[in-house]
Amino acid sequence: MSVRMIVLVAFLSALWLYGLAGQFHTAESGMRYLALSMAILAFGVWRWQPKPALRRRIRDRRPPQD
Repeated sequence: MSVRMIVLVAFLSALWLYGLAGQFHTAESGMRYLALSMAILAFGVWRWQPKPALRRRIRDRRPPQD
């Protein structure tokens, strides 16, 4: 993982935590924020495609020998 990616993830995580802290005025709004966050995360994971080199490494991996 590159330094740029680590900085981006840290920045986005800080924004997410700041938004979550802002939703603590009622339990309902906090739950809506978490549900929306999980929906966005699920969509991102669903659309994510591994790089061809990663797929090739996984495909070429031999099963463990007994």
